[in-house]
Amino acid sequence: MTDARHSSRVLSLYPRRYRASHGAEILQMYRDAGEGASAAAGRLEQLDIAAHALRVRTHTGSSHRAGRFLVAAAPYALAAAGSIAAAGLTTAVADAVRGGSAAGMDLLGAAVCVTVLAAGAMACLGRWSMSRVLGALSLVALLAGVQGSAWLIPLLALVVVMPAAVVPGRIDRRLASAYAVITWLPSLYAALSGDADFFLGMIQQLGPVMLLIAIRTAAPGVRPRHILAILVAGAPWATAAAGSPIGAAVVITALAMAWVVGRLSRRRLPVTT
Repeated sequence: MTDARHSSRVLSLYPRRYRASHGAEILQMYRDAGEGASAAAGRLEQLDIAAHALRVRTHTGSSHRAGRFLVAAAPYALAAAGSIAAAGLTTAVADAVRGGSAAGMDLLGAAVCVTVLAAGAMACLGRWSMSRVLGALSLVALLAGVQGSAWLIPLLALVVVMPAAVVPGRIDRRLASAYAVITWLPSLYAALSGDADFFLGMIQQLGPVMLLIAIRTAAPGVRPRHILAILVAGAPWATAAAGSPIGAAVVITALAMAWVVGRLSRRRLPVTT
């Protein structure tokens, strides 16, 4: 049976005004869900309420602007994380096959990369709850000191804190999948050829970023947050060349495109029948 003391404690995590307006409704839903449930199920329900309360306090819920941006950014952030993880595994396997060291990657680091790729696979199948769980496991491991790219931490964090009530749109999921593959291909070539110096600088990775921005801009109902989400996913490669004129031009062009699309979207009138 639901413990009213625990439910009231979880309910107190909400802001005072929100609790005053919706507290009774949330508490009733909590009691209905916990009626006849096991102790473990009751704890999970408390965690769900606590997570929702945190989103309300931080304005990252699905009804908030930040929450909507997280939904748009999650597939691209996960795609970038998957590309980085796949590149690390590809290089490690290629080095091991050639009889060298596995690029300094230990078994735990390889396990994190595999988990990140599994999170991406779950996202492609539309199972975002499982994807977030796998992303959270990878994030905890990286924060605990497991070897891996430092960029995986903020990218996975974007996925983990994404509001649970909504899922990214189909267009973003498909474009993100293509983005993951395209940005990984140069790493595959470098690993197979053994040419560790095969890099085209920022164009190698930011070229796909600009291509996706152009495609996403042409899609109906586009908003600046989708374009900025793609740009955020390109941060691991954009920052490496942030001091060069080409890198600066790529970032400025993307931001300018986001601003123009935002202006145009606000001028569009809804179609009425």
